[in-house]
Amino acid sequence: MRSTSLLATLLLAAACSASLTTAGGPDGSTRGIEMVASVRSHTAAGDSVTIQIRNVGTRTEFLSRCGAEPLLLVQQFMNNVWTGGVQNFMCVVPSAPGPVRLAPGESITVTRVFSIAGRYRFLSPVGEMEDLSDATQVASNAFDVQ
Repeated sequence: MRSTSLLATLLLAAACSASLTTAGGPDGSTRGIEMVASVRSHTAAGDSVTIQIRNVGTRTEFLSRCGAEPLLLVQQFMNNVWTGGVQNFMCVVPSAPGPVRLAPGESITVTRVFSIAGRYRFLSPVGEMEDLSDATQVASNAFDVQ
């Protein structure tokens, strides 16, 4: 049985491959952020999961910042319900002020390590306004950690 440390929580992503995008913005436009999680490697310490965040829309999108990267919250599927929505790692001092900016066509790749078995997904607040006053949650596909 693997360690139950919450800081090392991401593992084997092999389940659903679909991603979810945000709902329409305040002006009725459709947001185009796509988050896809996939397991890349398995080690004794846990499984490495890569999260690709891509702007497939036509407008610049803004994501809450955690250090140099977007803020990623983790939910676990338990008893047929998504629970949590917690940050499973520490944010370092931001490398730049304000949110992470993602222009149309741009993408960001982030890696996390999971060591606790279960089904997970990522959430991230995304908005079309730089102050994130219109932010909604974007969810990744679900993935399994063994």
